[in-house]
Amino acid sequence: MKKTLVLAVDRDDDFGVKGRVVTPVIGIQNCLSAANALGIADPEDSDINALYAAISTCLDLQDDGVDAEVALICGNEKVGHRSDLAVVSELEKVLDEIKPDNVVLIGDGAEDEYIYPIISSRSHVDSVRKVYVKQAPNIESSFYIITKMLSEPNKRKRFIAPIGLIVFIIALFLLLPDIIIMLTEDNIGKLTDVSRDMILLLIGLVILMYGYSVSNRWSSFTAFFKDRVLSRGTMVAMTSLAIGIVLISAIVCYYEIMDMYVQNSFQSVILFLSMMIWPVAIALMVFIFGSVLEEIQDESVFRISNVFDCMSLASIAMVLMGLFDILLSYVYIESDIMMGIGEVVFGIVITLIAAFVKNYYRPDAVEE
Repeated sequence: MKKTLVLAVDRDDDFGVKGRVVTPVIGIQNCLSAANALGIADPEDSDINALYAAISTCLDLQDDGVDAEVALICGNEKVGHRSDLAVVSELEKVLDEIKPDNVVLIGDGAEDEYIYPIISSRSHVDSVRKVYVKQAPNIESSFYIITKMLSEPNKRKRFIAPIGLIVFIIALFLLLPDIIIMLTEDNIGKLTDVSRDMILLLIGLVILMYGYSVSNRWSSFTAFFKDRVLSRGTMVAMTSLAIGIVLISAIVCYYEIMDMYVQNSFQSVILFLSMMIWPVAIALMVFIFGSVLEEIQDESVFRISNVFDCMSLASIAMVLMGLFDILLSYVYIESDIMMGIGEVVFGIVITLIAAFVKNYYRPDAVEE
């Protein structure tokens, strides 16, 4: 008698992320336990229906006298190449254990269809079934389902963030020429003319921040900052020093520009940004040095990766400085374009040296 595998597929690993289920799961009882785990964690997740449908299909096949078994495989929450590799790995484990003659695939929507060709290339697929909740055709329920879907970080990043990015880029292209003209002519009165584009830019930025869950990331950062920085004296001192370097440098650069002859505000902005590149880079190096001292104090180790980080900062600062000098050679008469080109080349050389050194030292190597 041929053996049939009823396979439920969860490409974005809701069972693992929400229900803490270790996959692959094989057997009716084990799949019921997995469905209960996800149902308790998130009763509104459609993957529960897909797994119950797989269990029901397996029981129907068994009632018809078919030698059937049910299994659940999952991918990864970062849907894409990594998720498909995880699905393939779990699929091979299930096929090696059950050794089916044919497969019946069960999924909860279009997202899982991407991996159906992968499965069919490894086993004979007799049937594919997509499971939808019965309330989905109703407009109100559809709106509710979309709202719940977009409340999940992964869904927001895939569907909302690109919209925000498109709006932001369009508004930026509309706004940037007017801002440059306004700074060049020192005419603040034109600020009202760009208010519409600025509002569009803010809308795109808000959508983008929502898509990437910036508020949640900020909460995590503040918690990390309180735990890793404020609770440690060395990091507090070095962080304060880094902030002080940036603030003092900004004030000094501002007064230096005020004493210089510039034709318009655009030149002032470019000069200020170019003068702030190295202070910001040095401040970041001071912060890294603080983390190095903390590791030495707490773990008595020194990580070579911190040296590479400083080299990367130096090369980035050098390249940026060269690019700004090249720009200033066109908008400010006292700048030399050859110096800018030399700085860019020197920054690239530092990057190549860092890459060459990495061939002999692992960035994560630890020296006592």
